[in-house]
This record gives sequence, structure tokens and C-alpha cells, in this order.
Amino acid sequence: MAARRVIRRFSPTPLLPLLLALTALPSLFPGMLWLSLVLAGLLAAAALADLAASRHQIEAERRVDGPLSLGEAGAIGLAFRCLGAPVQLEVRDDLPLHLEPAAKWPTVKLQPGAWTEATYRVRPRRRGRYAIGPLHGRYRSPLGLWRQTITWPLTDEARVYPNLRAVRQFEVSMRKGRQLEGLKRARLRGTGTEFESLREYQEGDEFRAINWPASARRGGLVTNLYQADRSQPIMLLIDAGRLMIPQIKGLSRLDHALNAALLLATVAAERGDQVGLMLFGGEVKTFVPPRKGRGHVMAMLEAIYDVAPEQVEPDYGRMFGWFRARHRRRSLVVLFTDLMDPEINRGLIAHLSAMASRHLVLVVTLTDPAVLSLSRCLPADSRQAYEKATALEVLAQRAETRARLQRSGVMVIDVPPESFSTAVVNRYLQIKEQGRL
Repeated sequence: MAARRVIRRFSPTPLLPLLLALTALPSLFPGMLWLSLVLAGLLAAAALADLAASRHQIEAERRVDGPLSLGEAGAIGLAFRCLGAPVQLEVRDDLPLHLEPAAKWPTVKLQPGAWTEATYRVRPRRRGRYAIGPLHGRYRSPLGLWRQTITWPLTDEARVYPNLRAVRQFEVSMRKGRQLEGLKRARLRGTGTEFESLREYQEGDEFRAINWPASARRGGLVTNLYQADRSQPIMLLIDAGRLMIPQIKGLSRLDHALNAALLLATVAAERGDQVGLMLFGGEVKTFVPPRKGRGHVMAMLEAIYDVAPEQVEPDYGRMFGWFRARHRRRSLVVLFTDLMDPEINRGLIAHLSAMASRHLVLVVTLTDPAVLSLSRCLPADSRQAYEKATALEVLAQRAETRARLQRSGVMVIDVPPESFSTAVVNRYLQIKEQGRL
């Protein structure tokens, strides 16, 4: 958008006081005061002429092309037009706290009447919606005696999404017919739940696939053939409570969960599955019913990109009751949460055990590399010994919770950040390949 009004300020450069001091030097000699006065008058005339010549009319625009991605440098576009003499403009933008400039601010050389474009890059440190502006520019007068500062009252909105690097890499890999590094190649074996036809038994067929009534009528073994289900529901349940606030490698646990959830949703949508989402903290914050298609994944992204974790503990009974009332079809339910608090875990295990009787449940949690490192270190003093003992206790509690969940029929993923997203997607692909839905 173009600026309608600008704020102009001018200030002398260090050169002007220096020249003024030089004009006073002749007055130190007898009879030379007149020369100092003449030089001072000439300098004043030159300074006023230089100030008048520096008043350029400069128009400015800012362009934010699409959303920014958390943790990645994104470009902000600027454009300027000078109605006057050429000028070299130093540019600086007002950025909110969680948008940091990723490089030096640009300097733009403007020619009369022509629009000149410039770009600077920012690295977002937190998801959400931010206002950028106003925009500031600075340049020197033709003789270098004055510095002009212009402020354009431009304000633009910037949206910071979860880190979509893995999603973009997956989409590029699919277009090129390649497999994204770290992901398994799923083979749909036709072992879904939708009946297709009958055929004679062949060596290697699963025993459970034999159709005994048809075998009795035909006098030989007959096998049921099933087609791989191509539109199975997947529900992503994302905890946005206090356990998801701590940061691991520069991102909150919630950010890691959103990155993995969006990659899983993209892969599932590409395979024809329906994907839905529920994000909750003290209450349900977002609920997106399962649907198919890449466009639906983008709608999910719009619904969650600016959600922040809350300093609350979720009421799992109320949350899962709310979920059951709105989603009854058997699904793969993927819960992103943390298993750090033993008190919370006891209630969570009870509710997930009940849910596992109807759905296929997968709990996804993030292992903190710092805790792993402490558990493996060789203590050098009593403080390090205490830290190691604490880390071992935390890991033991997590292992006990995982074991109890698995005994209840719940699958669990507990891995470090570097393999978090791929581990989630690979488990989904494994479930699809095995026809467990």
C-alpha cells in the first residue's frame, strides 16, 4: 500500500559542526575576525541550500508475499520511487519482537521517477499474526551536511505458520516421483476391510482370509479378497496445555507437534484418507471434522497456525467425551502430548484405554535430548550426579507410562526431535500397509 502522509525529520551530520569550527579559526589571529564572519556566512548559505536540495519526495510500498514459516528466513519486499534527484536511501522497518532481521538492512539507490525494489529477510521465532511497520528511510543531503529521515506510516500483516519445510520437500518428492528421505515406501497389499471378490486359496494367503461357508459349498478352500481402504479417517488430537510449553532445540513441544501433524496430514491426504483435527487446552480450541484433499489440509493449517499453548492442564475426561460425541467412526486417533507428569499420566492412560476399544490409538511424544544426555553422562561432582539421577528417574517414569499404554492396546512413539516427524509418518504408513484400520 502506498503512503499518504510521511513524517520528515532532519539533523546535521558530524560534518557540519566540524566545518563551523574551522570557520572560527581565522578569528584566533588579530584582525581576521572579518574572515571568520564571511566564512560562517558562506557556510550558513551553503547549509541552507543543501537542506533545501535534500527535500526529496519519496514514495514507498511494502509487500508481504504469503505466510512466513517458523524458524526459516522469509522475504519482505519493498519498493521506492523518488520524484527528484538521485538519492541513496538506507532502509529500516519496525519489526515486532518475534520477527528478527536475518541479515543487514538494505541500501537502495533511487533514480528519478523509477520504482526501485528491495528485499530484506526476517526469521520468525514464534507462530502467530504480527503487524509490521511503520517503515523508515534515511539519506544524506547532496553536500553531506544534513541527514534526512522519513517515516512512512505503512502497516502490513505477517502470518507465521508452523515450519512447512518437510511438507514442501514431500510435495516436491511426490512431483518428481521420489521418496522423501527418511520415509518408508508403503505397499498397499489389498488387505483392507472393504470386500472385493472371492478366489481359490493360494499358498501364502492368510488363514483368517479363508471364507469357510464358500469353501464348504465349492468343496475347496476359497479366500476373500479385500481392497485397500482409500478413504479412512484419521483424527489428530493435539494437546496445547502447559506440558507443551517447554522448548526443545528452539521450538516449543507444541511447535514440534504441529510440524509433525501437518506432515502426517499431507501424506495421508495424498493417499486419499480423510484427516481431521482437534486442538485442546483447558477447553477445545479448534475442531476440524475429517475430510479429504490437499485443500482441507490448508484449511486445518489456517485454523491452528496462531494457537499458543496455555498454562493449564487439560481435563482429559471432558476432552475425550467431547470428541466421542462428535466423531464415532472407527479411526486412527493420533494424540500429540507429553508424558512428563505421572499424576496426569494416570488419568490419561485410563481414558486412552477406553478409547482403544473403539479406535486405533497412537500416542506421540517427544524425547528431550538434554534429558538423554544427562542420563548418559559420567558425573564429575555431586551436582552432576544429582542431575543424572533426576534424568534417569524421568526416563524411568516415561518408560513405565509407555509400557502401561502399550498393555492397554495403545501404540506409543517417543523419539528425539530429529526423527520426530518421520517416525510419526512411518508409523502411519506401517498401519496402512498392514491394513489395521
